[in-house]
Amino acid sequence: MVKRKLRIAMLASNYIRIPPSPKHVSQGSAGAIEFIVSEITEELVRREHQVTLFASGNSQTKAKLFSIYKKDSRSEEKIGRFRRRCFEHLLISQAYQLAQEGKFDIIHSHFDIRTCGYAPFIKTPTVSTLHSPLDSFPIKNILKFYKNTQYYTPISNAQKKKFKGLNYTTTIYHGINLKEIKPSFRKGKYFIVSGRMAESKGVLSAIKTIMETDEKLLLIGKARSNLTEYWRKIEPYIDDKKIIHLGFISRKKLLSYFKDAKALLFPIQWEEPFGLVMIEAMACGTPVIAFKRGSVPEVIKHNKTGFIVPPLNKNKKPNIEGLVEAIKKIDQIDRRECRRHVEKNFTVEKMVDNYEKVYYKILDNLNK
Repeated sequence: MVKRKLRIAMLASNYIRIPPSPKHVSQGSAGAIEFIVSEITEELVRREHQVTLFASGNSQTKAKLFSIYKKDSRSEEKIGRFRRRCFEHLLISQAYQLAQEGKFDIIHSHFDIRTCGYAPFIKTPTVSTLHSPLDSFPIKNILKFYKNTQYYTPISNAQKKKFKGLNYTTTIYHGINLKEIKPSFRKGKYFIVSGRMAESKGVLSAIKTIMETDEKLLLIGKARSNLTEYWRKIEPYIDDKKIIHLGFISRKKLLSYFKDAKALLFPIQWEEPFGLVMIEAMACGTPVIAFKRGSVPEVIKHNKTGFIVPPLNKNKKPNIEGLVEAIKKIDQIDRRECRRHVEKNFTVEKMVDNYEKVYYKILDNLNK
């Protein structure tokens, strides 16, 4: 049975342009959410759904674009931090007003919780992709009041375990467009850390690991501020020879660096809900060495596409020794298996297939 085409409101922040680029991403951010929003939106349009993307006015999309300002609020100096939130609520309000007028079959929100207070006032259902940890303040406090106002889609089972009782749909992993990524199966030259230069990402653990080896490490990403205490711990190691900081670069350049890397180091210090960079690396044929936290065991196949390392050693400190041992074994990983793993589990097509199933299931149940 052929399903009817849907009228979908894709609701994203107008803080960062969609898709993100280096000049549009703020310090301490990676633009991962905005990238996923773009991937979902463009694939839904390709499937001939009527998609309206609610985002900044300078966003680029084949969907119908609805905005309340010509630029992303991050790059507009006249819009301060408080007013940026006001602009987001204005955009959300416009989406729900149009839904109340019968313009959409379903709303797909990427605000985690910010739309949960709007959703109860209209008949159009809201699917909210959960991009953030659910046990963090203030998310866990707010969700207690809005457990059933939206259909919540977790991006990993690990994330879902952090908050019981929500009106969950099925878990949907992120996916990427493999047509844009050509893998490399040749032996790599260096190791990479990619993402926010933040304590939660374990950048310092990666650096200390490399210092115990004869390897080289590339740091790719922005720090929230060069004045932070954590950055001051990192900066002395950067010598542009063994430890090299490239900053935030375009995705095209990032993928080219991945292709020549021995592995991505992912020694996270928190319960990462997904970790998009892991599947980007593996799509390039690059294995991943990661601490066993958050979604890592759901994304990496231990001994097949990388190594999963206990996060703490016997002294209850970051397991640098375990990372070093994994580095010594990295050439045992078949880079072709890394690519196959992504092809099977983490494509944009599979991701959107699953979102379509969620949309239709919700709408079918409402019409019974």
